[in-house]
Amino acid sequence: METLSSQQQQQQRQKYSWPVRWLSRPLKWMFPDLTTDQLRNLLSKFNIANLLFCYCIPFFYVFYPTLLMPAIFLRSLSFVVGWAHGLVSRHHPNPQRHGTSTNNNNNNNNNGAGAGVGNSRRQPRRPDTISRTNTNTSITSNTNTNTNTNNDGMNNMYFWLQRCSICLDHTYALCLENCRDQFCKECFARYVEEIVNTSWGLGVTRIRCPVCKETIAQSEWSRYVSSDIVERYDRYNQPYRAFSRHCLDCETVITPCHGPRSERISHERRLELISHDLSLLHQKSGHHNQNRLQEKDKEDREENDKQKQVIELQSMFEKARLSRRTSRVGQVQELYGQMVPLLKKQAGECDKYKLCSAISKQLVALETLPEAWKLLQFVHVANFPIETCTTCQKQVCLQCGEFSHPDLSCLEHLKHRLTIDNESDESLIVKWKLEHTQPCPNCSVMIHRDEGCNKVDCLLCGFRFCWSCGSKWSQQCGFYQCQQQPIKDDIGITPEKKVELGVPDMDAIDAKRPTNSK
Repeated sequence: METLSSQQQQQQRQKYSWPVRWLSRPLKWMFPDLTTDQLRNLLSKFNIANLLFCYCIPFFYVFYPTLLMPAIFLRSLSFVVGWAHGLVSRHHPNPQRHGTSTNNNNNNNNNGAGAGVGNSRRQPRRPDTISRTNTNTSITSNTNTNTNTNNDGMNNMYFWLQRCSICLDHTYALCLENCRDQFCKECFARYVEEIVNTSWGLGVTRIRCPVCKETIAQSEWSRYVSSDIVERYDRYNQPYRAFSRHCLDCETVITPCHGPRSERISHERRLELISHDLSLLHQKSGHHNQNRLQEKDKEDREENDKQKQVIELQSMFEKARLSRRTSRVGQVQELYGQMVPLLKKQAGECDKYKLCSAISKQLVALETLPEAWKLLQFVHVANFPIETCTTCQKQVCLQCGEFSHPDLSCLEHLKHRLTIDNESDESLIVKWKLEHTQPCPNCSVMIHRDEGCNKVDCLLCGFRFCWSCGSKWSQQCGFYQCQQQPIKDDIGITPEKKVELGVPDMDAIDAKRPTNSK
C-alpha cells in the first residue's frame, strides 16, 4: 500500500464531517475491517433520521408512551440492516460498480502520472490492481452466467412439472390421491375408457395408474368419466362370472360352475350336499367291490384302493368341516387341491363321473373370493370336462366345445374327425382349429392366437405360457424362437419350417413361381 502525501491527507480529513471524525476511532476499534469511506456512507444514510428520531423521543414519551419502545426497536433494526447491507456489499461488490471504480482508478493513475512531472515523487502505476479487478470481473460475469443457466433450468423443470404425464402438452387438471401423479382430464378419461373397453374377460380388471401402475379406486376415477363408462365397467367386471359353452345341437348355454351366491344356497346347505354325495360315492364303491368279490376279478385290489380313497375323502372333508376350514379365506382352495386328485381317480367309471363332478362343483361354490373362485372353476374344467346339456341331454366337452370324446383328447378327436371326413366344409373348420388353436396348459381349454409373439396370456384363466413349447413362460422361451423342444407337432410341420407371423413364406412364394425350361 502506497502512502498518501500530507497535503492529500489533510484534504481528505477536511472532506469528512465532524460526526465521522468523532465516531471513527471507537468504531474502528469495534470493527477493524470498517474503512472510513464505509463509515461515512453509513452515517450519511442514517444520521438525519437518527437526529429526527432523537428529537421525537420526548414527544413519544409524553404523548405516546406505548409507542416509544416499538419506535426504538424499529430504528435500531433499520440501523443494523443498513450496516449489514454495507458489509455484504463490501464482500460481494456489484460488477458494474466495480468496473466503474476500476475505470476511475485508471483515470486517476493516468492523471497522476501526467500531473506529477514537476513533482519530486511520482505515483507509479499499479497493474496488479487492474489485473485483479479484471479477474474479479470475469469471475463475477461467469457466476452470473451460471446463475442465469440455473434459473433457466429451474424454469424448464417447473414447466414440465406442470404438464400432463400422458400427453406432456396440456397443464395438469387432476392429481391422484395415492401416488400424486397428474394428468389432464381428456387424457385420463380416454385412458380409463380404453381400459374399460378391453376388460371383457372373466377376470376383474383393475384401473391402474399409467405411470406407477398403482391401483386407483373406482370412487376416484369414476369422477372423471361419464356414467356410461362406469356402467360398462360394472357390467364387464362383475365377480363370479362363470365360464360357459353352447350346445352344438340346441344352442343351450352350458355353465358348469356357479358362484357362491347365484343359486341361493346357504353355506351349510352346500356342506350337507357334499357330505351326502360322498356317502353315495362310498356306497357305489362298496357295491362295486361286492360284485368284484363275487366275480373274483383280478382288479379287486384296485377297487379296494378306490374304496379306501373314498373313506379318505370323507374323513378329510369332515375334519375340514369341523375345523371350519370351509369358511376361512384361502382354506377352500387348499382343501380343493387335496380332494380333487382323489375325485379324479374315482371318476374313471361312468356311473361315478357325474357324482364326482357334482362334488367338485359344490367345493368350487364354497370359495367366496372372486379371483380364487375363477381359478377353481378352471381347475374343475381341466379335471371334469364333460357336461350334460339340460335341454337335449347330450354330453359336450367344455375344453374344445365338441361333443364328448371320453377316450380321446381334444386334439386326437379333431384329427380323428379329419380321417373320417376330409372334404366337407366342416373339415375346413377342423383344419383351421388344428392349425391355429391349442389347449391352455393350465385350464386345458382350446384357445387360438391371431398374431404376435410366443408369449401368450390365456384370456380365460390368465395363465402365461409359451405358444411354441406349451410350457410356462420363462427366460428360456424366446419371443419368436423358443429354445426348448416343442411338446407337440399339430399338423406335421416342424418349428424350423414354420414361418413367424408377419414374415413372408419364401418357400410358398418360390413354389408358385413358374419354372423356366431351358
